[in-house]
Amino acid sequence: MATTIKTFTKWICAGFVLIVYLNFVETQRKTGNEDYDVDVHGIMQEYRKYKSMRVMVGREFYMGINDPKSETGEHPLRKVRVRSFYMDVYPVTNAEYWEFRRLKWRYKSTAEEKGWSWVLKTFVPENIKESSASPGASGWVAVKNARWDQPFGPGSDLHGKWNHPVVHVSYEDARVYCAYRGHRLPSEIEWERAARGQEIATQYPWGERWEKFRMNDWQGNFPDTNDKLDGYDSTSPVDAFPAQNGNMMYDFVGNVWEWTSARHYERLVAEDVQPLAFVLKGGSYIDSRDGKFNYMIRTSQRKGEEPDHTAGNIGFRCAMNAHHHDPKDIRPKVKPTTPGPLKPRIYQIPKATTTEEPPQVIKHKDYGPPALGVNPQRKHHEL
Repeated sequence: MATTIKTFTKWICAGFVLIVYLNFVETQRKTGNEDYDVDVHGIMQEYRKYKSMRVMVGREFYMGINDPKSETGEHPLRKVRVRSFYMDVYPVTNAEYWEFRRLKWRYKSTAEEKGWSWVLKTFVPENIKESSASPGASGWVAVKNARWDQPFGPGSDLHGKWNHPVVHVSYEDARVYCAYRGHRLPSEIEWERAARGQEIATQYPWGERWEKFRMNDWQGNFPDTNDKLDGYDSTSPVDAFPAQNGNMMYDFVGNVWEWTSARHYERLVAEDVQPLAFVLKGGSYIDSRDGKFNYMIRTSQRKGEEPDHTAGNIGFRCAMNAHHHDPKDIRPKVKPTTPGPLKPRIYQIPKATTTEEPPQVIKHKDYGPPALGVNPQRKHHEL
């Protein structure tokens, strides 16, 4: 009877612990998402189109630009070959990343772990600047608790920005998200191949000439004034402007920089002494068309950042292999498995070998005591 009572008590305690744990898990899952307690299914139905991908058939193309004055590594123009792959039509949006974080609520972004991220000082309220910000270079400030769902720091949110590109994501954040979808980050060659579309060595995805209102860039004197001629002062919806190339793909240049999987190396410096850095492509809303401030926006533009770098103008998009679309001339050559022509055999007369017979070993047997005065093993031995 006592044993039964002890067992019953243990089961009651285990059930109580399980209930407490489940309540704790649910509380943690909802932490930081009170403002977004909305219908997940409804939001993803509305923004499902931003998950589409386009296949880029492998081929040779010209990468880079013929501008010897460029110091970012985009010069010279060179011919490269790339295999077939899929590429996101749009950069990853806030809605997509929010869905990922709702499902993977234990994951914390790099900005959340650090506790801060870079925000353009124009967007930071004065009370935040005084209490939770540290000045940086080129008009940036390090704002405490600035992250993907608080792009301008405490008090900001994602309302009205679900179809904007997600920002404040590091290289690791981008890699983890793409892996969650079963994809990966594109290489620099793949990114530029997708951005160029069918164009050949042009400055912009749509052609050689600049066209107004094709992308989100900075108009005015950076960082003090932004004329907002394109209608946006920071990020814009990923489909706010027309498709930028003939493949009907959006937002490659302007709006936000995008992570790639390519390592970044500074010129004239030994590679083994450089810190780990990865290439970002495309330019952002703080860059200019002529390069008078920040970076000149064009298809080949690039820069390098350390993998834990996060800022309000850095996003990404995902890619995936599509090698089954490769033309025959792009597929890697496989060595033939069939044997080549038979070589004639050369017959040689075997050399005579002399082998010495091993000496015979006489095994001694137990003959017992000698008889008749003669030992059989010592025949001439006389007793």
